[in-house]
Amino acid sequence: MIAAGFLAFSGYLNAIAVILVSTAASYVGHGTFFLIALHQRESFLLFVQKFLKVNLSKLEALMAKYGTASIFISQWLYGFRLLSAAVLGLSRMGKTKYFTFQFISCLIWAIICTCSGYFFGATLKNLLGDIKKYEPYIAIGVLIIGFIVWFLRDVRKRYHNNR
Repeated sequence: MIAAGFLAFSGYLNAIAVILVSTAASYVGHGTFFLIALHQRESFLLFVQKFLKVNLSKLEALMAKYGTASIFISQWLYGFRLLSAAVLGLSRMGKTKYFTFQFISCLIWAIICTCSGYFFGATLKNLLGDIKKYEPYIAIGVLIIGFIVWFLRDVRKRYHNNR
């Protein structure tokens, strides 16, 4: 999302379109997990426990403790966004309540992330001048960093699986 905001600043994407598309995609993804967990509780739990070693009771306790605020909090927990939507479905939170607050949460998330990338681009322009000449280097740097992060996570995952 931050990269999309940066691309919007650079003129390659429309910032409003980025916000709308990311809000819609996030909303549909979270809503799907919520509904699956709500309506297919037992089979969903069996499916999730095959792949994830997550203490669902801790997530359920978080959701119970913070209630509606947990929808907003979970939006920022990388790796737990979809799972938290499912936990809210498992908790049998009302559909109207969930979908109303989830839409607001997704919209706020999309605006903040897109604006962060946009303003990051503005800051880079102020520091470096015309950043158009640096864009290929920035893009290559982002790709390299992304590859390194993916590679290290994959190595760590394989190491833990072989223990």
